Amino acid sequence: MRLHQVKNMEIKSEKSIKEYLKTLPDDTIIKYYLDVEFSPFPILVIEEYTRRFKRKTKNEILKDLKFQAHLARRKTRELSNMAKKHVLVNDMTKQKSEEIIRQAKKKGVIIGGKIIKKSSDIGTKLKRGTRSGIQMGKDLKTPKHKHLELIEKLAALKKAGIITNTEFQEKKKKILSKI
Repeated sequence: MRLHQVKNMEIKSEKSIKEYLKTLPDDTIIKYYLDVEFSPFPILVIEEYTRRFKRKTKNEILKDLKFQAHLARRKTRELSNMAKKHVLVNDMTKQKSEEIIRQAKKKGVIIGGKIIKKSSDIGTKLKRGTRSGIQMGKDLKTPKHKHLELIEKLAALKKAGIITNTEFQEKKKKILSKI
C-alpha cells in the first residue's frame, strides 16, 4: 500500500484499514500482495488477499506445479519434434485449424441428424394429432378465388405475348388440378 494513500485516509483502527482494503479492486489487491514487503500493513493485505482468493493447500499448489511442468514438457517435446522435421509454426497452426474444422463438421453432421430426427418426430405427432383423419395440408388449401385470379394473370401474360399458349395451358392445368 502506498504511504500517501494511507495518509489520505483516516486511520482510526485496524478495522478501518480492513474496510479500506475491501473497497479496492482485485488487481490492486494482487499488486499490493505481490509487493507486500513494502506495505505498511502486510498482514492486513495478506488477509484481504486470502479472503478474496481462495488460499490453496500445499498439496493443491504441488499438484498445480506438477501439472504445469507436465504441460511444459509436452510442449517442449512438440516444439523439438517440429524443429527436427523443419515444420514451421504456420504449418502446425494450419494443421490444428484443419483438425478443428474436421471436428466441427463431424459435430455438425451429428447435430443435423438429431434435428432431422426431431423434425420427423414432430411431423409424426402433428399427423397423429389431426382430427378425424384429415391429413395435414388439406386445411391449408388456397381459396378457389386466388387460383382463378392467378389464371387471369396468366391470361394477361399470354395476351401480352410474355408466355406462349402452350405455357399458359400447362400452368392453367396445374392450377385447376389444385382446386
